[in-house]
Amino acid sequence: MFPLLTAVSAAGQSQTYEILFGNNAVGLLEVKQDPSGASRRIHIRSRVQSKLFSRMETDIEAVYQHNILIRARVTRVQAKANDDNRETLTEKAERGYNVTRKGVKAPFPVPQITFCVSDLYFAEPHDIKEVYSETMGRFLKIRQLEDGRYALVMQDGKQNFYTYSKGRLALVEINHALGKASFRLLEKK
Repeated sequence: MFPLLTAVSAAGQSQTYEILFGNNAVGLLEVKQDPSGASRRIHIRSRVQSKLFSRMETDIEAVYQHNILIRARVTRVQAKANDDNRETLTEKAERGYNVTRKGVKAPFPVPQITFCVSDLYFAEPHDIKEVYSETMGRFLKIRQLEDGRYALVMQDGKQNFYTYSKGRLALVEINHALGKASFRLLEKK
């Protein structure tokens, strides 16, 4: 797995995706990766505004040291009458990791995490069989399909699809409880 991660460009990368629900644009997803020596930091920021979802904001930060995850924080704020605000924190510990989700801290006894869902925005997951979900605090299976597509299998059995073109993530298709959503890469002009 390490060769794949070190193949990522040494310069910072940033991309913007349009969030679509059905055929309607409902927001933007901005992803940025900042390498600095042996460290690497990923920031993901999404802002959704629609009648169906009201306003939903998600911020993800993953920090790596020597290609090993040392900290990931996910904050999700949904502005509705029944505000559903969530945070998941994953931190490297002496023996594996500690994951705090929905206010409950629990050990996650794996020696190291080297590839997270956030990494899918920067590197095609060749030969990767599972990725760590910073949001769910667990590993999810990933399968390579045809034509640069990958299926990420969620814990309920549903699949999200990641499509790459020339090594860049071009499209994400999400099977949401309220319907299908997609993130489409906006080309820089």
